[in-house]
Amino acid sequence: MPYLRPELVLDRFSSFARDDVRPAITGEGDEFLEAQVGSMSSTLSFLSKELGGMGESVETQHEALLAALDDADDVLDDAAVEGADLSVSVEETRRRVSNAPRDDVYEHERVLVEASADLLEAVDEGLDRETARAVRTPLYGFLETRVESQLRMLGREAE
Repeated sequence: MPYLRPELVLDRFSSFARDDVRPAITGEGDEFLEAQVGSMSSTLSFLSKELGGMGESVETQHEALLAALDDADDVLDDAAVEGADLSVSVEETRRRVSNAPRDDVYEHERVLVEASADLLEAVDEGLDRETARAVRTPLYGFLETRVESQLRMLGREAE
């Protein structure tokens, strides 16, 4: 059975309610029913856009985390000996992110969040304060991107 993207299904139901059902309501005194169908159509359209935006948001987060991992690697390269064990953690995190399931937006997002949290924990446990701070900075950039993309998805601009 083919995967049906929920945002497309909701959009089609919305279009059907707006373009076919609503104009077919012709009885006298059916203004309430017509308004309800219009409201349902608007709600379905809104949900469709939200779901579509979620996929876009998670892809933005995915790319931001990969970029943050590159930056963390650069910091560890500069800290050579001390960060050697953590380089493995960065590579493991990169592997987890690269292998995240792209067809399930919720699972994809879960993998991104868990991978970054695990790496932040490893950074806190495995590095001195100064190096840990330098490695955390790009990872915090990922978290900032995550919040900003979620705010955009909700129709709000980041402050």
